[in-house]
Amino acid sequence: MSSVLPVLCGAVLLGAPGYLMLCALDVRLRLRWGWAPAVTVLLTVVLGALFRVLGIRWTLLSAVIGIVLLVALAAVVRLALQRRTARRLTTSTSTSTSTSVGVPAPQDWSRGTAAAVTGASILSGALVAASAARRMGGISTLNGSFDSFFHLSAAAFIRERGDASFTTALSDIYGEPTFYPVVFDDLVAILPFDVITAANAMMLAMLAAIPPAVAAMVVGVSRPARSAPLLVALSAGAATLFLSTPAMALVMGLWPIVLGVVCLPPAIAAVLMLTDRRHGAPGVGTAAGLVLIVIGTALAHPSVLFSVAVVAGLRLLAGGIERMLGGGRLRGLIEVCAALAAAVLFVAGSHVLLSGMALTKPSLDGVGSVLGEILLDSPRIPAVPALLWPMAALWILAMIGAAAAVRSREVLGATAALGLLASLMLGVATQIDHPLAVALVNPWYGARERIAPLMMCMLVLLMARGLLALLESGGRRRRSLPGALAVGAVVVTVLIALVTPQRLPLMGSLAYTAYGVQLTPYVTSEERSFIERTAQELPEGSVVLADPLDGATLYWSVGGVETVFPTMSRPLTREKTLIAHYAHRAGTDEASVELCRALEPVGPTHLYRDTSEASGQRINPEDSERWRGVHDIPESRLTLVDASGPYALYELDPAC
Repeated sequence: MSSVLPVLCGAVLLGAPGYLMLCALDVRLRLRWGWAPAVTVLLTVVLGALFRVLGIRWTLLSAVIGIVLLVALAAVVRLALQRRTARRLTTSTSTSTSTSVGVPAPQDWSRGTAAAVTGASILSGALVAASAARRMGGISTLNGSFDSFFHLSAAAFIRERGDASFTTALSDIYGEPTFYPVVFDDLVAILPFDVITAANAMMLAMLAAIPPAVAAMVVGVSRPARSAPLLVALSAGAATLFLSTPAMALVMGLWPIVLGVVCLPPAIAAVLMLTDRRHGAPGVGTAAGLVLIVIGTALAHPSVLFSVAVVAGLRLLAGGIERMLGGGRLRGLIEVCAALAAAVLFVAGSHVLLSGMALTKPSLDGVGSVLGEILLDSPRIPAVPALLWPMAALWILAMIGAAAAVRSREVLGATAALGLLASLMLGVATQIDHPLAVALVNPWYGARERIAPLMMCMLVLLMARGLLALLESGGRRRRSLPGALAVGAVVVTVLIALVTPQRLPLMGSLAYTAYGVQLTPYVTSEERSFIERTAQELPEGSVVLADPLDGATLYWSVGGVETVFPTMSRPLTREKTLIAHYAHRAGTDEASVELCRALEPVGPTHLYRDTSEASGQRINPEDSERWRGVHDIPESRLTLVDASGPYALYELDPAC
């Protein structure tokens, strides 16, 4: 199957609902496609909860109808409010509403210019998706990473159960209502393709959405300038050079956090726009809309909210310092103290409440080497080289931008510079085994890839400021040679980086086809074929028991056959833990009453075994040990149903 149609459908599902809502509310934002995913997230959460209460199944048809009704309702409310207040609006009020937070007024760009910038940002995203997909082996290729199996099962559960609520959608996995950011899984569940194709399509659509999101951030906070459209288009192109987010998407299967990254740039812009007072305080409607953007980002993935919080705190700090330098010492001191107090509370709260989130092992490399990899945005993947040239132009321009902003005493530029420094410090802190360092990075699970999107946003903002400084350095009437050279350097770097085999194309292969370079697949193509075939042959009501690290989760997510352990996570309930540890004791004198009580409601009818080199016991023996009771079920309780090489399916006598 060609990847074009599925990815296009994924992009429409990700962006269209939010875009239509922004249009219905007449939100005056440039590059609405960049802001749209955060609004789509918010709509998905609202509809998921509403459908749960009303007993409506979450399907493509019901979701579309729900979105249309919400958009229509928003348009009606807006028109009613406009009519009620039309007589009281003055020209000054209207101007304040549309430009009070630094949003370019409609007359700043012609329609042609706006269309060209939008097209350039969307093209940048399309090129990212195309480059990433080059070595995936096709849109239906299974991602072999650990986390992808969880989300394939999650999407399959939502599709089967029709429940998209934040707290109950994954009850069948967790054994009880549990909060989880399921928006990615909700969207995958209603794409009209098989689960693997739908997940891959949405993943590529999210990567394609990042350049427009970065462009939307830049246009939202930048001051009006003749070169603004060029800067915004170049910012979208620069967003294609960062690798940490593609690594999380393509190699690690951390798809919900990638959705959060898509929403991060607009959320950062929203925070900065809310605190911008160059044109007066934002109107109530504008402020409410920007707050909802931040809420949508938090709902996409809560950890991303901490990156937004860092920017908000640094904006308060930079603003306080600027006030103190400008003569407002008391108010400036209050803002600085408030920012520092917030930082202390952040660390203390993380230490107390988020201590269990320190899940990432530090790199074995020295701090110096790690800092170099952070500066180059090279993820913790040995197969991916840390190349200097793709990032060199961005860093040079960012330093120029930081210097220009500090010289002009620009709060926005100072905030971006502080944010860039903070992101580097947080990245290095992931390598330091100290309680303070651990507390600093707990909200990002101690992983520098999750912190890197913050660096991306700050670096691109400073790069745009540096380009502006160079473009304006030659005066109004003569073209700036340094500016032209800088623009050319960014364009050439982006074009070469998108086709360089060692970057995105390599990333696209590591968890899809070139397993030996990075990881051993949890399921080979032969095993997947066996599971798909036998799943179709199993009678209705069958339940498969197996070590999930042997790929048995595909019986549920791909084959639609219930499994005892639908994900590769550790058993999440006491009953399933008993089965995992002691299933082999059923029918013997050692069998406990609790074991039989656990087996009875589950009712496993079949056992799947993988004895290949890629079995769970071979590639991950420590984790596979959690299912030792499943491994040791005696042959006397098994009747062979089908076998192909090292893969076998048995009829199981539960013996209880």
